[in-house]
Amino acid sequence: MNKAKLYWLLVFALSFALLVAEEAPRNLALTENPPLVPIEMKRPGYWISRHASPDSIMMDAAAIAAFNTQVVRKGGVSQLGEQPLSMNEKSLNKAIDECYTMIRNTGKFDAQGTHLQKSFWKELETTLNKGAIKPRNPSRFGFPIRFSNQRLAPYSGIISSDYLDNEFDALQNSGYDIAEPLIIRHESTDGKWYFANGRTSMGWFLKEDIALMDWESWLRYQQSRDFIVTTSDKSDLYRDAARTDFWGLIRMGNRLPWVSETADCYEVLLPGAEGKTVFISKKDAHYGYLPYTARNVYELGLGALNAPYGWGDLNAEYDCSGLIKQVYQCMGIYLPRNGSAQYAVGSAIHVFDGTEEALQKEEIIAQIAIPAATMLRFPGHIMLYLGSVDGKSYVLQAIWGVRIPAVDGQDKDQVIAANRTLVSDLSLGQYSKKGSLLHRITSLSRIMYDK
Repeated sequence: MNKAKLYWLLVFALSFALLVAEEAPRNLALTENPPLVPIEMKRPGYWISRHASPDSIMMDAAAIAAFNTQVVRKGGVSQLGEQPLSMNEKSLNKAIDECYTMIRNTGKFDAQGTHLQKSFWKELETTLNKGAIKPRNPSRFGFPIRFSNQRLAPYSGIISSDYLDNEFDALQNSGYDIAEPLIIRHESTDGKWYFANGRTSMGWFLKEDIALMDWESWLRYQQSRDFIVTTSDKSDLYRDAARTDFWGLIRMGNRLPWVSETADCYEVLLPGAEGKTVFISKKDAHYGYLPYTARNVYELGLGALNAPYGWGDLNAEYDCSGLIKQVYQCMGIYLPRNGSAQYAVGSAIHVFDGTEEALQKEEIIAQIAIPAATMLRFPGHIMLYLGSVDGKSYVLQAIWGVRIPAVDGQDKDQVIAANRTLVSDLSLGQYSKKGSLLHRITSLSRIMYDK
């Protein structure tokens, strides 16, 4: 090797070493090595052992039914079986426009970072097919036959608000699993998309993801008395009882009609007129809803630990409110999709006035929050309270970024990607301009029936 090559190799190596040294604190903050919490705190058993009555029923079936009725009344969740069988022109136009306006006002770039032009938006608006809307628009009924993304407009590509920020696809509204009921309201110009609403949101679905059924069969399917609920973060479905022929995946909290069972698995009915069945391991499902106990909440929630963050359920993952929604569906509790709506439908137990010191806040949370049944909220984020240890509150949360102080005179905080479901105390974000999670919490709400 000649001297020139050796010189530049040494320069590169030294530069790389300096870069790694400079970035090391940020890298440590991204990982759990060292851990954010003691490793024991990541296990359900730790929290179960600290809970005063982990197997006590926090709401029985009657109270859950009353709670769900209350949720529907407060808003954020629809009782689909009671909705009209058609939609009028004004309401349908409004629903489509609300979704489109949301993405039109926030979307700026495509996946390659190219600024979206007026011609793109004009073409996308044409695809909405609003000219086909009639004074009365008969509805159709169906279910996803695979995990399906719900979009704000009929477009599969990524649209981001910030340059190359593709992890936050602004088009993504929510995600729907196999067998979640949908009411189809409209169809795109190109015939590839349905505009439909589920229990918690409206948006566009690829037609190829949806199985249509007549109204009576659609109702019967979701009202089956014999059913299983999926209980693992993600479960595999198979075409055969030996579980060798993979069908697809399904997330926790979804209900499928029970057909039969073997020693190891349940046979369940897929949606659609064909009457197809698939098989799921009994380790990933429960016959009927699970009882609403702290033990079950801990086991379900911590079963999703380290799952990648998924904005709006992107890639069948969870964001903060999506995680909470799916956990409680395993008990038959149906919460809204959005964190602020989840807080609103619960039983509000405290609102901070902004004058409390950190120690005061911790004391209030420890005194009034029920572990495994309380949501801690600030605008834009919601967390599940696990319990307090040595004066500190601990939460389970799906979180993308952690704020740390700005450097070199910058105005904005740095944000480092946690990008997963994790357990932490409320000190995350401490010393940043926005403050710690504890500083930012505004209110507490219980997932309990408010008589």
